[in-house]
Amino acid sequence: MSRIAFAVALLLGVAAMPNLAVAQSPAPAKPAKIKLDTLKPGKLKLDSRLGYILVRISPRKTPTDHPMPVAFIRIDEKTGTIFTFDKPEDTPADFWRTAAVAVNTSRSFGDSQGSGVYLVGAYPGRWVIGNVGTTCLSMGTYAFDVKQGEITDIGTLLTAREDGQSPAPELKGASLSADLASFGVMMNIVMSNALFARPASDVPALPAELQGMPRHHDELAPDFRFANTCTDLVNRAASLPPIGHQPPMTADEAVAAIAKINPAWRLEAKKKREESAAAKAALAAKAKS
Repeated sequence: MSRIAFAVALLLGVAAMPNLAVAQSPAPAKPAKIKLDTLKPGKLKLDSRLGYILVRISPRKTPTDHPMPVAFIRIDEKTGTIFTFDKPEDTPADFWRTAAVAVNTSRSFGDSQGSGVYLVGAYPGRWVIGNVGTTCLSMGTYAFDVKQGEITDIGTLLTAREDGQSPAPELKGASLSADLASFGVMMNIVMSNALFARPASDVPALPAELQGMPRHHDELAPDFRFANTCTDLVNRAASLPPIGHQPPMTADEAVAAIAKINPAWRLEAKKKREESAAAKAALAAKAKS
């Protein structure tokens, strides 16, 4: 057998030698990694392992304008809180790829009465609206369920800077104090963002590419609160009522809260870093002497 014929045989998965042909079992294909993302118009390709979030986001100044985006966070249904792990090594491989997704507002399927329309892949489970822009809605947001193989319509989310300048009537009154709003506009900092949720509806109609897709409306569960894991400015959805009076923490509750923020493994890691830095400094000082 010529070298060329042998190479072709290898490419076909058969190692052919004179008087001997050995069939090679094809290697099992590795499943594609799960990727949560905003789907692209004109390139609809659904992953059967996922569910999908249908959301409208507005206002937009023009049909081609990009509204302020939101991000969704998956929560631990056993604890009813954001996922946490005692140690970094306890985190399953690629876990965070399935636990959060932001809406890419440049991928709208069309305009729906001033709203961009988006379809976002999500891992099946319980999700919350976690962020609006760079503001964490830890003081109060909405939760909803995503089911495998289904499209969950969560309605319309109005988003804006909290400067009282939004064209959306629901957010017109969402403003920081005058001095903070003025300084935030002038310096483009110290400005939180606001969100108002409208329930899902069949009116107005969806863009043509999405109209034939089966979906169900999900009623958003209000007033989900969580720790500011985003480490951003915080806020509460403007469509929720004000927070009522909360009794202050007891001393034991405060100690427990601090311990949760600083678990033993984190304190131990900090101690080792400090000891290592001190040892290096001592060696450097000795080398100079």
